[in-house]
Amino acid sequence: MSGQRADRRLTYAAVACGVALAVAGAGDTAPRTGHTPPKAAPAAPGTGGRTTSASGSARAVLQLRSALHFFYLPRYSAPAGAPFAPEYRIVLHAPEQAVRKVAVSFDLSVFKGKADVYGVPKGYGCVRSGFHVNCALGDVRTGESPDFLPFHVKPKPDTAPGPAGAVTVTVRSANAPTIRHTTQVIVGSPYLTSRQDFRRITGVRPGGPVSITPAFGNKGDTGVTGGITLMLSTDEATLPLRYRNCRYDKAVGATRAQCDLPGPLPAGAAFETAGPVTAVADRTAKSGTVDYGVWRTADLDPLSRLPASAPRGTGEPLRLRPVDGGAFTGILARRSESAGARVEFDTTGKYDVEAVGFTIEGGVGQVVDTQVPYPRGYGWGAGGGYDDLWVTLPEGVSLVEVDPESHSGDFLYCRPGPRRGGPVACPGPEAGGTLLRVRIDRRVQGARGSVTAPSDRAVDPDQSDNTAPVAVRYLP
Repeated sequence: MSGQRADRRLTYAAVACGVALAVAGAGDTAPRTGHTPPKAAPAAPGTGGRTTSASGSARAVLQLRSALHFFYLPRYSAPAGAPFAPEYRIVLHAPEQAVRKVAVSFDLSVFKGKADVYGVPKGYGCVRSGFHVNCALGDVRTGESPDFLPFHVKPKPDTAPGPAGAVTVTVRSANAPTIRHTTQVIVGSPYLTSRQDFRRITGVRPGGPVSITPAFGNKGDTGVTGGITLMLSTDEATLPLRYRNCRYDKAVGATRAQCDLPGPLPAGAAFETAGPVTAVADRTAKSGTVDYGVWRTADLDPLSRLPASAPRGTGEPLRLRPVDGGAFTGILARRSESAGARVEFDTTGKYDVEAVGFTIEGGVGQVVDTQVPYPRGYGWGAGGGYDDLWVTLPEGVSLVEVDPESHSGDFLYCRPGPRRGGPVACPGPEAGGTLLRVRIDRRVQGARGSVTAPSDRAVDPDQSDNTAPVAVRYLP
């Protein structure tokens, strides 16, 4: 059952690169992007780069939602050869009205003698000429967000480490201000790593604390310019608003936090939080997770970034202390971008099986399929293994039996039980779930059935929550 629950959890997994930028023309109000951007988003401190918008009175607004501030070009090393360079992703957005004849140009002269440029996507109208790439996107309709990789680079050998210059991006259109953005290129690469040897935490009291100590390091050959951001997320637990250098997604019941920490992160350095970070297990939790990820602040995943207006903690700031990071590991495919880890926990209610009720919806005379939710908790099944769920149908509803050979797919259907007119048997678990096919024969006011999940009384002595209601909602 633990595998099934794990599959159903929402996992924090950030996969995009870049930072959110929004550019509006002079006199325009800032568009809605989840936070309130300035008229021209500034470059990260110390980059020397800038993002500006041309003056003008065009009514349309085009946003550059994602573009890197720093591009770390990993060094070629024999005999391994050229390592993977990070992706350079561009995301545009037209929030209010269509933007016509959008064209994006990239000046990649900084890569001359340092890297080969390849992989230009023709699907976005991109054409390369030497170290220049031009993409004719055409019209971007209202609400559309073109998201593409305009080029890839492959490092060359014998390239000197350090700052190399900048990639220049220019976005033009027929009816929106011009956007300009620069990305600083640094030869060399951080390799962000994180502590992975967390053991599963057991015996957590529902409503009690779940504490972990996030740790991260840099095993690359180049330090991280600027700060580091620690992202926290939870499942079946919440985060108290404790640290004043952290933003939270909600004032009450927060499940995500963004903690901005001062840099730099030199090559070879590693840190852990000065004390444990504590979440609070939900009172109904059987098990759950606490995840953390570490990012370069300047290029934090825009989908994960919390707005500046998000609630902040009220206590002391979250601080770091040095630690030995020799055992920390990262992800080679995005070595310069992020790293992270997950900690799983079980509460003392782990083996308390709890049935989950559901509602059958449809009109009188209709045959409908309804998913039967699997129970919460571990140990479903009287014999220590999985068992049928038993559904007593509401009055006025009858089972429609489905031949197992009549359908394909990774789901199951309920079948008649051993006693005529008694509960129907709903097998499971299955990846696609278990379905109950019924006919709504007639309307019965207040009709109510039940679903029961059997469990071993020796392991789960509290049987009061092993049965849950099944309701009917009649549709016109």
